[in-house]
Amino acid sequence: MADAIQIAQRRGNTNLQGTAAGNELNEQLVAQGLPPYAEMARKGQGWGTMSTAAVAGLVVRPTVTAAYEIFNGYPLGGKSLVIDRIFAHNLVGIVAANSFVLWAGVASVKAAVTSGSFVVRGHSGKAYGGPVIAAASTTVVDPGWFPWAIGGTASVGTALPMSGCIAEVAGRLVVPPQCSLCLHVVSSTTALTFTQGAQWFEEQLTLE
Repeated sequence: MADAIQIAQRRGNTNLQGTAAGNELNEQLVAQGLPPYAEMARKGQGWGTMSTAAVAGLVVRPTVTAAYEIFNGYPLGGKSLVIDRIFAHNLVGIVAANSFVLWAGVASVKAAVTSGSFVVRGHSGKAYGGPVIAAASTTVVDPGWFPWAIGGTASVGTALPMSGCIAEVAGRLVVPPQCSLCLHVVSSTTALTFTQGAQWFEEQLTLE
């Protein structure tokens, strides 16, 4: 008896059964029908937040201070935050050319941040009801900082908003329950100030 790959076609609330075919070498060919993140957004699991008050960039490597901390408040064994992208915006520039880099790290299990005043927004228009909270200018145990979004510049101009930098993390950072994503900008001068943020998908994962 020949084997066949069975698939369930999602159509509304009914799952129609079908089979998947292969080529002459029995290879299965898969086509991406929707953009890569459309399915997660459709499920209502995509979220994001960013700080509102600018924090001065550091002129040294970050250690125990995060300009913005995003805490995963799910209980141990709950959902993880699969980071989609992180970003920083130079809110206040100076009349000189400067550069900056956004650093990030994932802190291990820790106490929740005390401020939950920052709003979490959905990718598909849904209101957020989860336990993620964020705070600005927090003290953390060094999460293992690395540069992520590289190449931001603050061009010659007045003390007005300048450029930003974005890192398409695409799941290379995962924040387990009771852990935090920590963000801070390193810049060529502390006269530059920044807002930071991140977008993520919430998913139940088996953490090795």
